[in-house]
Amino acid sequence: MYDNPGLLDRHFRDLKMKRNPVFCVASALFLALATFAADGGAPRSDGRIRYIIETDAGGDPDDEQSFVRFLLYANEWEVEGIIANRAQARDGENLNPERTGLGILRRMIRAYGQCYPNLVRHDPRYPSPERLLEVTVPGYEDTEAGVDLIIKAVDRADLRPVWFSNWGTDHGSAPSCLKRALERVRRERGQAGYVRFKEKLRLNSADAFGEHTAALAPPWTFWVDTYRPEWAGKRWYRRFSALTAHAAGFDLERDARTGHGPLGALYPTNTTHWQKEGDTMTFLYLVPNGLGDPEEPGWGSWAGRYGLREDSAGKNYYWANQADAWQGTTNRDNTLKRWAAHLQNDFRARLDWCVKPVEEANHPPHLVVNGVEGRESLRLQADAGAELKLDARATRDPDGDRLSYEWFVYPEPGTYRGPVAILGTNAELATVRVPDDASGQTIHVILTVTDSGQPPLTRYRRVVVTAGKAAPTHALEHRP
Repeated sequence: MYDNPGLLDRHFRDLKMKRNPVFCVASALFLALATFAADGGAPRSDGRIRYIIETDAGGDPDDEQSFVRFLLYANEWEVEGIIANRAQARDGENLNPERTGLGILRRMIRAYGQCYPNLVRHDPRYPSPERLLEVTVPGYEDTEAGVDLIIKAVDRADLRPVWFSNWGTDHGSAPSCLKRALERVRRERGQAGYVRFKEKLRLNSADAFGEHTAALAPPWTFWVDTYRPEWAGKRWYRRFSALTAHAAGFDLERDARTGHGPLGALYPTNTTHWQKEGDTMTFLYLVPNGLGDPEEPGWGSWAGRYGLREDSAGKNYYWANQADAWQGTTNRDNTLKRWAAHLQNDFRARLDWCVKPVEEANHPPHLVVNGVEGRESLRLQADAGAELKLDARATRDPDGDRLSYEWFVYPEPGTYRGPVAILGTNAELATVRVPDDASGQTIHVILTVTDSGQPPLTRYRRVVVTAGKAAPTHALEHRP
């Protein structure tokens, strides 16, 4: 959850040992301020990605559902922009008392602001509501605010790319502000400037960009469509609710809308939309929990697994066309369903953070494998026929909860297709027996650690093993 887990552990201990509320607030504020840079209070990156979303909030209320969850994960990335592209809420379907997209988003951010003093105690990286309101702008056809925001973000002197998600531009909403930004850049800067601008963007988004998608070079540097394709008559966009809504016993009324502060209470429901959240997979794809890697869509994440779509029209993006074998079946749903209980428990815990003090809420464990801390995948090389030792004894839980361990091979992301034996699958120490015929192949080993708190929280560490030729004198090499 935090890139300096030792600092956060001390933060938790201090808050638990010194229950004086003045001390608690002062401690939280100190750590919050410590994460802010000098340039206008914008949070430092700490390795996080830069992220802009564009939403047609005010139409189908599932955008508002996704936005509740998005705000609770706003500590995991740098929110560079939130763009509302629907000027008028849809009568009949959308019941929000605010009747513009911008008004709806600002109302929800103000509710987040009421939770913020408590949220920042659980993780000081949560952005202030003032910061979020500052970067929340209209993207209507009669304003350039959304276009200006995108161009300013991409032009910023920051080597990290800007990730962008469009959550919808259906009837009643304006054309995507990213499409409009690309048109302006191409018109004002020429082809060379257009290329430089476009190459700094990464998409985890629906296609809402017209001729910039395929007709105008260069193609997108990296694009994952978390909405498609239709498979057996079911769009991936519509599978999130079916697979997660009641996972781990999650109850929307009990776990979100009641007793969890003003943000949870704004999670919209009606007779046709309880939990839909069709846009949630865009940002779940980016959650740094140790399982996924945004640059590796085929590896799998809380948003499922994605494969390349090679299209004659030039729309070469990754989409949900992969299948996992799990619990006796092989299908696309398994790429998400296998993690559904974990991600819903994580949502429940973050809703708790809105109202509960640190000592009464649960926080995820920090995983350490072979002495390497963090959430990035660990890449190891081992000879075919060798035994690879994996050590997670330094893993810890910030709340002191008991931890359970599971090591398993995730075959689909790797290239080796035969069986792989693991000794100590439920222990802190495990041994992977690299098959004799695995030379030149990759094997993905996942460590899953779950704590005993309520709700139980799970984090992962992926070990990507590349098997070399059998050579007894060289059994293991660590590559950072």
